[in-house]
Amino acid sequence: MTRSGRIGSTLAIALIGILAAAATDIDQFMSRVMQNRRIDAERLRDYVFSEKEELDIKGPRIAAIESFRREYVWFVRDGYLVRSPVKINGVKVSKEEQAAAEEEWFEREKKRTHGNSLDREAFFGFKFEPGRYLFAGEQEFEGRKAVVVEYYPVMSGDEDRGRKRDKRDDDLDTLFEKTFLVTMLIDPEEHQILRITFDNVGLDFIPARWLVRINDIKASMVMDKPVEGVWLPREISAYGSVSTATMDLSIQYSRKFFAYARSDVKVKLRFDTDQVEPAK
Repeated sequence: MTRSGRIGSTLAIALIGILAAAATDIDQFMSRVMQNRRIDAERLRDYVFSEKEELDIKGPRIAAIESFRREYVWFVRDGYLVRSPVKINGVKVSKEEQAAAEEEWFEREKKRTHGNSLDREAFFGFKFEPGRYLFAGEQEFEGRKAVVVEYYPVMSGDEDRGRKRDKRDDDLDTLFEKTFLVTMLIDPEEHQILRITFDNVGLDFIPARWLVRINDIKASMVMDKPVEGVWLPREISAYGSVSTATMDLSIQYSRKFFAYARSDVKVKLRFDTDQVEPAK
């Protein structure tokens, strides 16, 4: 081997070593982030809270094809998070309809084998695997210095996806089967996800079952410290475009969570307003 060849070989080996060390470092960093993510998911069960859900689906130069404004209260029943409807498009839900919706939700949650519906919709159920992270720089987010980490999922059908499957895998694969990039803004000191964004999520994410085909939908969740310095979901949102048999449509969808109160504190559900408040 020539001298230049030996130098090139040495540099290549050194570069491989540097890249391997960097990959190990980011995997270790993300391991702590994922541990905090699991704690965040568990803490949801310690709180009652309120939610506002909004959806607008519009076509070109026409009024909204589908639009709604809904309000809910979340509470814990026998260890399960239950969503109770409060208002739909400004109209208060009757006690009978409310009780029926709560019972239906509760029975559906009991049949789940993993987590709850909010775990899934807040992306807590999405499984991250080491070796697929990429450090993508720094960014300020709502006054906090954050690092940007990109994650490249294993696409559906890849040969290393031959793991044992269960119903949770099927549900999540349907939601994320076309997701090709996950971008996370992370507080490096607290190892805490501030915002997570999924490029190209499935139709199941949007509460409009008549939609036919996705062009592009991005979905995000923002975390915050609403009470006691505990990180909890603040907002889930999605935007993009979908297709029907006749036209392309734009979508704006959001769910905002607020008025958190610990579930072991006596609370009153303020069905005449849009909040949960500690009982006096």
